[in-house]
Amino acid sequence: MRANHALIAADLGFRAFAERNPPRYARYAEARLDRPAGVTAVVRATLSFSRRHWDWLLSRPSLAADVWEQLRFQVSRHSDCLPPRDADVAALYGGLPMTSADSVLLCRRLGLGVAEAAELMGVDSPAVEAGLGAARRALPHLAEGRRP
Repeated sequence: MRANHALIAADLGFRAFAERNPPRYARYAEARLDRPAGVTAVVRATLSFSRRHWDWLLSRPSLAADVWEQLRFQVSRHSDCLPPRDADVAALYGGLPMTSADSVLLCRRLGLGVAEAAELMGVDSPAVEAGLGAARRALPHLAEGRRP
């Protein structure tokens, strides 16, 4: 009986996760990819990975960080085909570490707050703030970006 309750709780947890995150994942993927079909495929593949590995993800120190890594992987798989539409986004990812580039994209381009970006990426807020600071020093003309 106890195992059944655990399965139900895990399933409910995944459903809540799958309901909350796809719109934010899609906005991120859309900003990084060149075509809408790729966005749908990236989000679908990321959620499929998450569902298949949900029990394992629950045992990890940061489920959100592991899923974010999968989202990055899926974006890179789909972006190998064609260059991104936005040259500034390409410059961010070509000139900064991933956390810094993601921090700029999420906070400065997509308008998320530092806390929401950190939660989405599965890192602490100071990591996002440090990423933004590194971006301001390395690529000041891109680090402030534009707000939606």
